[in-house]
Amino acid sequence: MTSEERPPTEAEAREADLLAHALEDPARPGRDVAAVDDALGTAWLLRASKSAELSELRARAVLKRAWPGRPRWLNPTPAAMAALGAAAAVAAILSLLPRGPAKLPPPPVPLLRAQVAAARPGAQRALAPLEAEMDAHRERLYGALARAYGTRR
Repeated sequence: MTSEERPPTEAEAREADLLAHALEDPARPGRDVAAVDDALGTAWLLRASKSAELSELRARAVLKRAWPGRPRWLNPTPAAMAALGAAAAVAAILSLLPRGPAKLPPPPVPLLRAQVAAARPGAQRALAPLEAEMDAHRERLYGALARAYGTRR
């Protein structure tokens, strides 16, 4: 004998009777359905699935519970979005502006001496030291320009 073939117990019969009364007359005041809350909920779900529709009020309640609204102060308004965009534009422009005039390093004394030596007539040997001093000075000069205006893009 399986569980389906056995006769219902007294508690099961009472629950079935309460469930039947609750489904037949859901608006009856003072009914006792504490023992069949689970069964009643299941029965309502089955009943709603047969009609396969939600009322507009219930649909809004389900939607509100599934997707709770944000607080009012978090909702973006066109004015707030415009102010945020303007602030971002100002920040971008200020970050691209130069930081002031570049402070270029003066030519060092060894560079000036190398230039004077290379300017003398017949001083072909003095060109190598001049080139080395010029390279060092260019590096310092480009470093100062990079600090003032940023690197090349």
